[in-house]
Amino acid sequence: MIRRGLLVLGLLAGAMYLLPAGAAQAATHPAGGISSAIQDTVAHRVTVKGWAYDPAKPAASVVVVFYVAGTYTGRVVANQVSPSVNKTYKVTGRHAYTFSFTWRKSAVSVKTGSRGNHTTGPVTILATRPVTHVAQSPGARIIAVAKRYVGKARYVEGGSTPSSGFDCSGYTAYAYAVAKVKTLPHNAEAQRRMKGMRIISAAKARPGDLVFYLGGGGAYHVAIYAGNHMQYAAATPRDGIRYQAVWSSAVQYGTVA
Repeated sequence: MIRRGLLVLGLLAGAMYLLPAGAAQAATHPAGGISSAIQDTVAHRVTVKGWAYDPAKPAASVVVVFYVAGTYTGRVVANQVSPSVNKTYKVTGRHAYTFSFTWRKSAVSVKTGSRGNHTTGPVTILATRPVTHVAQSPGARIIAVAKRYVGKARYVEGGSTPSSGFDCSGYTAYAYAVAKVKTLPHNAEAQRRMKGMRIISAAKARPGDLVFYLGGGGAYHVAIYAGNHMQYAAATPRDGIRYQAVWSSAVQYGTVA
């Protein structure tokens, strides 16, 4: 009987080694999905929204990596709050993400992957989704560029790039150029008076238009109008790039649309 019992145990142990690779750890593999993948066909910007988590540590945020046509395009921590994801998958913590990157060609599909809570080892493919192509309005493209640098880029007198920093007109000129809307001069008053710039009322101003601050017979400051009396601006050396209220009544609004 002892030998028979040992034989049975040996057969069971051998059967465990015959299980498909990874079956014993399947529950610990990261999981995730893509809710939307959109490419702006003018700015060539792809924006992906989705979610990811690791069942082995469901309250922790994980790193998600992105691929287009087999090429790695970047990574992001899935650390945005999503009550719907938590409710659906019965987890807690922050598991949603929004990630944007530039893809010069037409992106057919995007693929996501993650190592979960491991820093090394193979990447588990989470999801693949076709990319929807849209042509955003000029204003939407300008706002999309402007908001990337809030709290990130420095204010530097004469600056006109993210790496060197921005001053007010360098920031507006950069946003318009990257959004492929218009080439603006690097000076607030020159932007106000440039060919094609139309001065409009506050009621007609739309997101992406310019806010010119007036004093001494000209514009001494310029910002990007965000709607609802708000703006994106390279404010001061202390504040850097900010999303803030339009803070003066001595302003004009300008559009090149």
